[in-house]
Amino acid sequence: MQEYELLPHQLLEDLKYDVEALKKKLVQPDAKAEELILEIESLKDSIHELTSVFQKALEMTKDEDATLSLKSINQKLDSVLSQNETIAKGMIAVSDKVDVFVSQAAGVPSASALARPVMHTMGAPAMPGMRMAPPPEMPGMRPSLEMETPPPPPSAKKRVGIFR
Repeated sequence: MQEYELLPHQLLEDLKYDVEALKKKLVQPDAKAEELILEIESLKDSIHELTSVFQKALEMTKDEDATLSLKSINQKLDSVLSQNETIAKGMIAVSDKVDVFVSQAAGVPSASALARPVMHTMGAPAMPGMRMAPPPEMPGMRPSLEMETPPPPPSAKKRVGIFR
């Protein structure tokens, strides 16, 4: 004789309801499931396009020598590195000039000003026996040859950057 387990009627009713709900969802998917299906289709199309792009790129580079391509890429990369180095040196030079200018405006010689003097080469060199006209005076300007320098910045913090 087999023994049967007795189940409450409520549990059986709940199971029947769940089975019907699952059947209904399979026949009529809800909005989220529909959205998921659309996203999967979109992903499939994108992967197909990507595959075709890779196939075209492979066909285009099939006849090329890989070592020549790498040499070309290395030359271009070396050129970019050289340009970056030149730009960095120029930025450092400009920063040094600004430091010298600010320190001269404040009346305190900077470390870079003491290390290498700044030489200005504006105008023609003075020659003995040669006469030069005085500089023109503009209204509102002092007759002195020195120009007024702007005040130093309010913060006396030392700038810290990646180049210093």
